[in-house]
Amino acid sequence: MFSPRTAWKTGTNPLYSRLEALRRGGEKLLDLTESNPTRCGFRYLNEDLLKPLNDARNLQYTPEAQGLLRAREAVASYYEARGVRVDPAQIFLTASTSEAYSFVFRLLTSPGDRVGLPASSYPLFSYLADLHDIGQTSFPLAFRDSWQLTPESFELLKDKSLKALMLVHPNNPTGHYVSDGDRARLLDLCGKGGKPLVVDEVFFDYALTPESRPESFAGTEAVLTFTLSGISKILGLPQMKLSWIVVSGPRPEREEAVKRLEIIADTFLSVSAPPQNALAAWLSLQPAITGEILERLRENHASLRRLDPGGRFLPVQGGWYAVLRLPDTWEDDAFALELLEQDRVHVHPGYLFDFGEAPYAVISLLTAPEDFREGLRRIAARLDPGINPLSAASPSRQGL
Repeated sequence: MFSPRTAWKTGTNPLYSRLEALRRGGEKLLDLTESNPTRCGFRYLNEDLLKPLNDARNLQYTPEAQGLLRAREAVASYYEARGVRVDPAQIFLTASTSEAYSFVFRLLTSPGDRVGLPASSYPLFSYLADLHDIGQTSFPLAFRDSWQLTPESFELLKDKSLKALMLVHPNNPTGHYVSDGDRARLLDLCGKGGKPLVVDEVFFDYALTPESRPESFAGTEAVLTFTLSGISKILGLPQMKLSWIVVSGPRPEREEAVKRLEIIADTFLSVSAPPQNALAAWLSLQPAITGEILERLRENHASLRRLDPGGRFLPVQGGWYAVLRLPDTWEDDAFALELLEQDRVHVHPGYLFDFGEAPYAVISLLTAPEDFREGLRRIAARLDPGINPLSAASPSRQGL
């Protein structure tokens, strides 16, 4: 009756079963996983944001496959402020970044094809690949003073069967931007192999230090590149559902991609008029909104550096998350469960982000500062050398 592409395991794991039970019981928890900015008490979320939606043009239906020109011009101005010249004709508006991935996958792949995905990164990618009947080759990231691609990764990416390579810039959850060296090698590899790049830049503006943010991939000319972003992150407005694709690269390939994407986008016409008509006004507020969110991120990051138990949190360049390296003999999901049970602190176990065998935990830097600091104190106590939360009796990942 149902497609095998949707035959995912849907059972609830012990960590989230226990989390829901504690919430139903009214337990006070410190949630260090919060990724929804509309639940974080930011000042920018006020009624003034709704005023641009009161626009008489929203009563008219004027469909444009790529999105309304005035909205695409606003996106082009956003990139111009970052030193990248983008023609509105290169821009496609979508309802979400997930939909943007869907359009690009439909453009570039056929059932059974494979794409290269970074590991670790969003759990979302696997589901999107499944829904488009394509396979994935994970290319590993390694931490060596900073996160970077490994020699093994570049060997995997030489595979001629890969239809595209995907990057997240900065990566989620590791928080590193693609280095200049990795960028040059990737562009060279893609140019020689005829592979397009798909680059997710939703966290691009959240550099914890100004010098840590490199240039956007939206201005790439060497290879066909699809740069994805949207207001979910850069404006902290996930509920308004507006994202985009910027198509760049050599002119013949870029123009052919635009022609084909136009048919895909025209088939769905998924973006509603109100957020498109409001986009220019909202993007004018971007420096203030990003500034407020960055202030929170930097305050929590400073607390993390100050309270870090033994320097276990890895360096972060940008984005909304931080990664905790656990002792090699521990299990990340067992640590997360015990931290929840004993200390009432909720963190993500690293395996959810495809970290592989090494144990990690992931926390959000969006959390309210007082909760964040208290959560860090409890984590520090749990990581004290005199306290091993994962005794022989503690559950292992296999036992969960």
